[in-house]
Amino acid sequence: MRTDVIRPLNDRTGPFATVVMDATHDTATATEQYRLRWRDLRERLADAGADDATLAVLDDAVTGADAPDGTAGRILVADAGRVLLDRHTEVPPERGTASWGAVPDLLPLLTAAGDDVPTVVVAVDRTGGRVRAVDGTVEAVGSDVPGPVHKAGTAGPGEGSADARVEETLKRNARAVAERVDELVRAGNAGLLVVAGDGPGRARLRDELAPASAEIMAEVENTGGTLPEQIDDTVRAAADDVREQRRITAVTSYATASGRSDGLAVSGVAGIAAAARAHAVETLLVDPSAVPGTELVLGADPTAVAATAADLLDDPVASAPAADALIRAVAAADGVVVLARQDDDVRLEDGIGAVLRFPVGPQS
Repeated sequence: MRTDVIRPLNDRTGPFATVVMDATHDTATATEQYRLRWRDLRERLADAGADDATLAVLDDAVTGADAPDGTAGRILVADAGRVLLDRHTEVPPERGTASWGAVPDLLPLLTAAGDDVPTVVVAVDRTGGRVRAVDGTVEAVGSDVPGPVHKAGTAGPGEGSADARVEETLKRNARAVAERVDELVRAGNAGLLVVAGDGPGRARLRDELAPASAEIMAEVENTGGTLPEQIDDTVRAAADDVREQRRITAVTSYATASGRSDGLAVSGVAGIAAAARAHAVETLLVDPSAVPGTELVLGADPTAVAATAADLLDDPVASAPAADALIRAVAAADGVVVLARQDDDVRLEDGIGAVLRFPVGPQS
């Protein structure tokens, strides 16, 4: 997944409180349950050493926010000054977590947050379509030139030319929608375009789209001009497919690199720490179920991580769990983090592996 969400956290020195909690609000007692869950997590933070200022910041954030509608999770990261990250997720965590440490607890954070898939949604019909941008804005789009959109029911004198005018109108409307969709895909850096409508309507739009938009298009069969807001379950499923394909691609890339002798794949805490210090990690694979509980020493720079203080150029300033330290270091150098699974056909020493931008160490 992209690490944009955690990169700004590197601008703060900590310590940090990280909270991942169930924020579901779908029953009459949901508000009280939510407060009870927060009270339990707050006690865990206090027991772990969180200071009163940080706890007060989180109190305000948790109790002051509007409740989501339905099932949801919530992720918060805070220090003594302010809340640094506050996001709701569509799926609540299996269990709430609360931690206090020199770096945010990034592994459960990334597990809960998932990978963002900016999505443009289109519902096409014969007059054009309704388009929902990445930011959620919905607009009706069609050609400025009016024309007939329905063919004659029976053939007769001159009906052929009339039908040709209808086809031209439909094509013109599809072209107008495609032009707007292409703009929104580029502007929102979309990774997915979901198109609903009947088969001919989708085909007309597909033919008019720029290749970059057509390549990320997923189609939904619908003949009633369904509004974008009414197919959110389908959109979520399509986004999940994109996330899984990204994950599989990253795992396959690591497996391929591991089979070569050019040093562009490395596994294990020590080797990846060395690569992170060199800003060489392009993609970090982490299996949450297999990462050891060992800690790494940290320098002042987020990429300064090592198994021992002797490996750092400067004096260490803190220590942190290996997974969190390495994720933070990779994010600081614009790397990508991918969550691996036990059934992936790759070998990950210490539950982590990395594809490198360039070799590091003896192989280089």
